[in-house]
Amino acid sequence: MVSTGEILEYIKGIDFPQKKQGLIEHAKSRNAPANVIDLLNKLPDMNYRSTADVNIEVGKLE
Repeated sequence: MVSTGEILEYIKGIDFPQKKQGLIEHAKSRNAPANVIDLLNKLPDMNYRSTADVNIEVGKLE
């Protein structure tokens, strides 16, 4: 399983608000491993206002 900290490392520097696809594209641009991209793909398709929103949704998947 991917840790929340690992996810946050790959979306560091992204501007919020951001849609799920934006999170995925940013993580890919930072060479995120496949397991990070897979987890981001499982997130709900919503507008994320901050890393806190990302943390909450990642926590729901664990």
